Amino acid sequence: MPAPDRPSTDHPPRLDSLTGLRALAAGTVFVYHLHTLGVFTGTGQSVLTAIAGGGASAVSLFFILSGFVLAWSHRPGTPTRVIWWNRLVRIWPLHLVAFALALLVAATVYPAIRTVDPLAALANLFLVSAWRADWWQAGNPVSWSLVCEAFFYLLFPIIMRFLLRLPRASVFGVTAVAIALIWILPAMIPVVAPELSAYSNPVLRMPEFVLGLALAVLMREHGWRGPRLSIVIPIALAGYVAATVEAGSPFGAAAWTAVGFGLLIAALARADQEARNTWLARRAAVFLGDRSFAFYLVHLLALQVFVGLQPQLPSTISGNPYIAAVVAGTAAFLLACVMHRAVERPVVDAFRLATS
Repeated sequence: MPAPDRPSTDHPPRLDSLTGLRALAAGTVFVYHLHTLGVFTGTGQSVLTAIAGGGASAVSLFFILSGFVLAWSHRPGTPTRVIWWNRLVRIWPLHLVAFALALLVAATVYPAIRTVDPLAALANLFLVSAWRADWWQAGNPVSWSLVCEAFFYLLFPIIMRFLLRLPRASVFGVTAVAIALIWILPAMIPVVAPELSAYSNPVLRMPEFVLGLALAVLMREHGWRGPRLSIVIPIALAGYVAATVEAGSPFGAAAWTAVGFGLLIAALARADQEARNTWLARRAAVFLGDRSFAFYLVHLLALQVFVGLQPQLPSTISGNPYIAAVVAGTAAFLLACVMHRAVERPVVDAFRLATS
């Protein structure tokens, strides 16, 4: 059987479905935090538990997706300094804005997230806070995942060069090892190194990023077409259901969903390559996906502002969790649109370095 044509490494096709997938992941995290903050009670909370109990796994989806997209768009020969600079201008300006907003929220309406230790706040500002377990939610509580991403970006050029030198069978081997580590580390770390957090430590979340890298390299460099969506969607849903049922276990954050999410990303990339329209590639989904990073950074702050203001709000509003969800979600989205338009796009356009 002849080997399939390999896609061009110079101009890989756009993957709009993966941009739309980012919006779905960000929305899942928002619903998950509605659940964990206890905005709903009674039946509403039970429904959220059933729907979003496994919502923490959406962060794992972000990690796998980040690796896949970086490897997909990578151009061999790009200087390491260019890769690092472009990642910096992509994430740090929005992080800085969200960090400032978090300090404001903590100092006014929601002191529960106040960072008492100024060193912890400084560590979060420079995206190193999650390396210390008791600082993992310093500053902006959701930015621990950016600390992980910053570490992934630091090692990306090295790992990518390594993967590009491997034959196809070895890259499949890396994929298998990454999946194995995603299962092994959460069970092993509490026993052998309880001072570390298997949830927030950047090294321990690295296998999810490597999984995304390996899948993209297989598709771009070795002609693997990826699976079909019709096969993958039930696998991804089954993994999410398992993560919801086992949300309290060490495997709820990533292990149950890693295979399904990785295959889902590959299947969506295949659909985009073959010009098969998915609803995640539609204009509305891509629009939301483009703003999903900013939304992710501020959505929890918006929820916390609403919770903190409840005693001052009319009872018809403060006692209605549906209003809380709509108001906080809308506020976070509008703020994300402003941040995307006024900060993210201008900074990237002005300071991003060309890769070729």
